[in-house]
Amino acid sequence: MATGLTMNMFDGSLDLMAEGDSPSKQVASASGTEDFFPTTLVPEKLAPCLRGMADVFPQIWPIKAFGDDRTNKMHSPVGNFLTVPLPKKTDVVKETPSAPKRLKVTQLLMTLTELVENEFPLHSSQLAEARNSIGKEETDEDRKLLEKRVSEGWVETDLSKGNGEDRNQAGSILDGKTVYSLDCEMCQTECGLELTRISILDWDGKLIYDTFVKPTNAITDYLTVYSGITKEKLENIATKLPDVQAHLLSLFNHDTILVGQSLNSDLVAMKFSHPHIIDTSCIYHHARGPPYKASLKWLSQRFLKREIQNTGATGHDSAEDAQACLDLLKLKIEKGAKFGTSDDNRESIFKRLTQAPHGKKAAMVDYSDPNKFYGAHATAVLDTTNDDEVVKNVGKCVNGDMEAGLPAMDFTWARLRSLETVRSFSGSNSKSIDIDGPLPDVVRDPPKADLIESVRETVTRIRQIYDAVPKCTAFIVYSGTGDPRQWRCMDDLQRRFKEEYKVRKWDEVGIKWTDVEDQKLKKSLSVARNGVGFMVVK
Repeated sequence: MATGLTMNMFDGSLDLMAEGDSPSKQVASASGTEDFFPTTLVPEKLAPCLRGMADVFPQIWPIKAFGDDRTNKMHSPVGNFLTVPLPKKTDVVKETPSAPKRLKVTQLLMTLTELVENEFPLHSSQLAEARNSIGKEETDEDRKLLEKRVSEGWVETDLSKGNGEDRNQAGSILDGKTVYSLDCEMCQTECGLELTRISILDWDGKLIYDTFVKPTNAITDYLTVYSGITKEKLENIATKLPDVQAHLLSLFNHDTILVGQSLNSDLVAMKFSHPHIIDTSCIYHHARGPPYKASLKWLSQRFLKREIQNTGATGHDSAEDAQACLDLLKLKIEKGAKFGTSDDNRESIFKRLTQAPHGKKAAMVDYSDPNKFYGAHATAVLDTTNDDEVVKNVGKCVNGDMEAGLPAMDFTWARLRSLETVRSFSGSNSKSIDIDGPLPDVVRDPPKADLIESVRETVTRIRQIYDAVPKCTAFIVYSGTGDPRQWRCMDDLQRRFKEEYKVRKWDEVGIKWTDVEDQKLKKSLSVARNGVGFMVVK
């Protein structure tokens, strides 16, 4: 999988001709019924940085990521490729009679990739690692980010401190860690959302910290139906955000794990960064699979058989929500890794292959602990930190590595991510977009020379993998998606509009959403879902 490759690179819509390159007449854009048929690749008709693809593959195929045009959503191309539906009449319980393996809390910690993709504010200790994972060594941007945070009043956990002799003894499943369940409520102020209440429970469900917080700026909307906050509740409150931060700094340390639902928004409101996170919206899956996320209310109904957030106009209770998150975590630990995931009705392609009558050896090569999810049933799992390692490890898998005791694999799935990163295809790109204007910088491609170089490197790596595989190997390269950047922007705008419209009148909503915006969303979703694929037998 090589996300970042798009059809406009091959049809001439995206100019990849470097200065001094001879002009080329690129392949014609597919249209109408041709959207389902391949187009022959001719090296002379491609930009030089792409010609290596035509040396390997005879054709380029249009592909379409799974999605739902009705709800304007796109499904995870990784999940859809690496999982397969279970037969409808399969009794999963009878097929897996053994009790699920009880987890340790540390096994559910979010990886660095997950933190980035879910927009968590990274701890300073993680910034360098995040840079290394995408092959960048520069630290100027990191320093600027940290300086900006300091100027805005951010703080972060002091990792030099630990539990010491007071290690939590509630059970081995805690692995010596202290777990706190946290939930916040926010109100709308002149400067955006600000913290107005925070509730923290310990592992035993004891409410150890619960306080209302007076925002720094004037409140413009209490958002009572969500926050439960009213003017009367904050009237005599003297606690400010720095007071909360000071308490948290004394409470949290290197051995602290925070659990919550979509905790990234809470941490932003707290202006606090912490590296060890468990997010219930990630360890439990939406019924329709990624990228959807189930609400805490639904998770509580489905798995805890408990009704929460049902007080109507009086709003949510952060202590109640924190308790639900804690109970969901405990249930997950007890029931095992598959509980509450898409494995309930789908299974890993690796499991299907290895359990066949004449089982196949299958490998996964990916970033950030691929063994944690889709690769759990693979014969071999190789973790990588950059695309060059991906190429090297794919070679080991397809040919075997005697020194490492790795047999040759029958099936190997791997992912190249440098082009995806350079083009900002991963994560959110929804920061302040003018829907009537051009795309903001955050969703534009990098400078032309940088993009050309990244494309050239990706094509070179694809060619290196092709050269490494044995003859008679089926070699498939697919992008998974098209360009998702504007779709994410429009989708985020619609979400923000819906949130405001729930608590405000039409003429008071800051973001307008009409048929014009709706059509732009649908068009951008079509662009996002339309990717490219290449197939050849060596």
